[in-house]
Amino acid sequence: MKDGQKNEGARGERRFGNLQGTSIQKKALYLVQKETLTIKLDGPSLLIQEAGKASRWIPLRQLERVVLFGNMTLETSILCSLAEEGIPILLINGKGSKPVMVSKIESRGVQKNTRQHFYFRRPPYTEEINNWLISKRKSVILKVFKKISPKLQKKLAKEGLSETRYMEIIEHLKKNNPRWQILNGILRAMLLEFLLPLIEKAKLDPHCGVKNRGVDFGFALDLCWVFEPEIHYQTMRFFKDPARRGGLPWFPSGDLLKEIVVRFEERRKFLLSEVNVLLDELNDLLRQIDGDVVPSLLRRRRSSAAQPDT
Repeated sequence: MKDGQKNEGARGERRFGNLQGTSIQKKALYLVQKETLTIKLDGPSLLIQEAGKASRWIPLRQLERVVLFGNMTLETSILCSLAEEGIPILLINGKGSKPVMVSKIESRGVQKNTRQHFYFRRPPYTEEINNWLISKRKSVILKVFKKISPKLQKKLAKEGLSETRYMEIIEHLKKNNPRWQILNGILRAMLLEFLLPLIEKAKLDPHCGVKNRGVDFGFALDLCWVFEPEIHYQTMRFFKDPARRGGLPWFPSGDLLKEIVVRFEERRKFLLSEVNVLLDELNDLLRQIDGDVVPSLLRRRRSSAAQPDT
């Protein structure tokens, strides 16, 4: 293999045809099970080979996350190398089982942000942060309704929208369409994987949650709940065509799967902006709580130290 051919393969990497990133910006890699598709580790790159097509090399440093659809055979070294680079891997086999996430195990339980661990686990700060998450979810809901019906969005913004009322609307949309839950689960798993690198970059622990306490990816699941209305919206758009609704078993494939991925990636820029703003606000909120709590703790320590021993 000539160097020119290898470089051309790397530059020509595509994800579902038109989902192409740049050599600078990190990107997601989506792969669908095929009998002739093989994935290998070639130095600091993934080598993707498929019968009848040119080999493709993708440097690991260019990957943000990896999503694999179907039952693929992967060498352990590939999973380890991706995890070591901080690249989460999402496995969706389409046979009724839940999606599986692979990430670095050493990040579990590490006290990366002592402020986060302190306030997320102690009342009344837990309640304050939980209320903040609820307010952010309502904001996402209103933005979704603005896309669906600006008139309805204004009405709901004026009258107020309860979580109960919102879920009633979603339950009505899900009615007589068991496939809704399948697609919603796929998109939710993709959102969770999307959030992990952003949480890590914000120096927050993805496992230390408020609404999802004591579980893996607890904080990431909290944020999934906040942005869940966006996933509902994408699911709603997909099933706008009644012909796509129906019974089970069912799993999107071919052009349908491509459409799902393309639409998710089209919302990437919006989600990236929204999530980063939310994480910045959370860090500001924690610092604000610090400003109220730390002086009080110092006063208590000084008072305790000043008291004579008995």
